[in-house]
Amino acid sequence: LKDELEHAVRNLKEQTMSIGDKADNLADALRGRNKTQGNWGEVILDNLFTSEGLREGRDYDREETLRDEFGHAVLNEDTDRRLRPDFILHYPDGNDIVVDSKVVLTAMYDYYSTDDETLKAEAMVRHLAAMKEQVRKLSRKDYSRYLKPGHRMLDYVIMFVPVYSALRLACDADRNLWHDAYAQGVLITTE
Repeated sequence: LKDELEHAVRNLKEQTMSIGDKADNLADALRGRNKTQGNWGEVILDNLFTSEGLREGRDYDREETLRDEFGHAVLNEDTDRRLRPDFILHYPDGNDIVVDSKVVLTAMYDYYSTDDETLKAEAMVRHLAAMKEQVRKLSRKDYSRYLKPGHRMLDYVIMFVPVYSALRLACDADRNLWHDAYAQGVLITTE
């Protein structure tokens, strides 16, 4: 019995360490790689749509390359990359809305991982700047010019922030963030 118990404890310890290592690797990936953060946010949003009973291809499209009236891929004016919103939601009345997932975690992690008030203040400034930059980028994209025939774009784009505390931290730093974004045609939201 003693040997079996020791063996079970060893297995439990190894599994716990393995889970901890995997969690650390995921945290490092999410903190350090913008594309990984973005993909993770898109998965959260896709899961949210699915859990609400929405179906891809009918109720929404995912990462569809927008095309002009001649069928050519539309390029982003800032980056010269294809204009591909994360999601386009289709309402039954023919209205569409673009939903882009924006994940800004690096400065937020820095903020929550220190007790030094100077470092906290600096991290909050960086976090707010990153959030405002995402709003600015979304506001500059004119998605409404490239919708499918018969569809109308609502007057704003939804910026989905999958981590509520990230949005809360930015709003604490600037109480007008949400209103300023909305004035630019960007509606910031979480789940």
